[in-house]
Amino acid sequence: MKFRGFTKLLQYSAAVVVISVANAIPMAVAGTQVSSPVIVATSADLTQGTLANSQPDAPLSSYTVAGTRYWIGSQWNYSGKITQSLMQGDIEHPFTSIAWTKETCNLSAATGYCIDGPNTAFTKVMPSDVHSLWFVGLYQPQPNDGGLLGIIHEEKVGTSSRNRIGLAWSADNGNTWTYLGRILSAYGDPDGGNIQGAPYLVKDGFLYVYYTDLGDGTLPAGSNGLSVARANLSDVLTAARAGSVGSNLWHKYYAGGFVEPGLGGRSTLLGPYGITHTQAVHSQYTGKYYVLLTVMAWGGSDSFVKLYESIDAINWTPTVTLADEAASNLRPDGGYQYCSIVDPEGRPNAEAGAYLNVYCAKDPLSATTPHVGIYRWWVDLSGTTQMYRQSIDYSTQQGPYWWYQSGRNAVIQDMTYEGFWHGTDRWAAIYGDAMHPAADEIPVLKWVAPRAGTVRIEGTVRDADIGCGNGVNTSIVHNGTQIFAADIDNGDTVGRSIDTVRQVAAGDGIFFMVAARGTDYYCDSTRWDPSIRYQ
Repeated sequence: MKFRGFTKLLQYSAAVVVISVANAIPMAVAGTQVSSPVIVATSADLTQGTLANSQPDAPLSSYTVAGTRYWIGSQWNYSGKITQSLMQGDIEHPFTSIAWTKETCNLSAATGYCIDGPNTAFTKVMPSDVHSLWFVGLYQPQPNDGGLLGIIHEEKVGTSSRNRIGLAWSADNGNTWTYLGRILSAYGDPDGGNIQGAPYLVKDGFLYVYYTDLGDGTLPAGSNGLSVARANLSDVLTAARAGSVGSNLWHKYYAGGFVEPGLGGRSTLLGPYGITHTQAVHSQYTGKYYVLLTVMAWGGSDSFVKLYESIDAINWTPTVTLADEAASNLRPDGGYQYCSIVDPEGRPNAEAGAYLNVYCAKDPLSATTPHVGIYRWWVDLSGTTQMYRQSIDYSTQQGPYWWYQSGRNAVIQDMTYEGFWHGTDRWAAIYGDAMHPAADEIPVLKWVAPRAGTVRIEGTVRDADIGCGNGVNTSIVHNGTQIFAADIDNGDTVGRSIDTVRQVAAGDGIFFMVAARGTDYYCDSTRWDPSIRYQ
């Protein structure tokens, strides 16, 4: 007899009960740790109300006023316009409510350029040839005094396709803005080059802004990469309050010093490769600087989110990879983009302690594929959290924490390892970050608690084979009680998340299961990489 997916899963709710462990073995922790991602903004959140018919088009920038957290973001509206929105919500729910969505600026009917006027995000624009602006970062000089410095990505300067990094100023907590002007352009200022940007850091009284540049003209054609410029922060803020970007404040890093002009000067490429529509942070715990870089699955590239670290904000080495997914598992041109960093303990202005919240848009595509979400990873730079994650701990041996099992005829038994874990039917399989069901046999990934305590279970289950199939049913059971169930359709590469806290006793079992829908199971590869951390 063939069972539908949830019927199959329900057979095992009674079977997955307490599994005793004679001796709990403490987890050895070292280095940076990253929880599995969870969705903190769904497609419904991202298209609610005034956000309808749009998608994220820049990293979120967050700040607080009188204890309330706000998020400002730029969207690409399917009508072809760039709009700006201010959201309100905590670090786990950034889109709780929409304070406003506004057009970027008033446009002159005669020239098509931005002009001063009310009821838009930028009510005053200093340059005379501005088309399109995006918020990519915010600096808050003083809490609750109304002042905010915006770091801006600009495209289509004048009649060209040239890009810039600019600055903006708000004196009313981000409700209205003045676009002050441009501070950075690529070497030689080529038409059509994308300067991307712009993560920022504060170091030794200077504001460091990162972006993508072309070098100095000696590199092979098409070369570009992470670059940096800086200016004295006090001078930048003085000029911004006075309504300008100042004069000759910004200098690019080149050949060992900040010696080249910000507009058009030469630059030294700093090494790491990736899209710089991201953010950066300084950890007061490690004393290091961190920057995010991403790549979308454009042209068949794998999509990744990587965190790099530096002791001097110039020389960068890899810290940890948060995501790395093959283009074949993603929608065309999908993947990860527009990543932000927020200190979960509340420090502003690209400062953090031992922990980071990283947010990225997943599959910010187009009107024809509007399914999009924002993922959140929790990063522990101290490496002291007792955390277990399937992809990190994946082993050729069973236990003592992760057990690789399968369910057939309401009986659960251990799998066999032959390059991967599989059941009696080899289609029932568990891989490092994925699972695959068979027609009448389901993979069962079991975690056994090494000690009593409070644990946080996190993870996002999603389709990993978009080419065919009819979807899967998934479930999580804790000692015989189902605590999560999700129906994942074929092509759903954003997925559904669990983010819940449970009390466990030593020896408790938490079971992650995937079942085929009916007899169609050949294309049911399902990405599931849960993490469990003690609170």
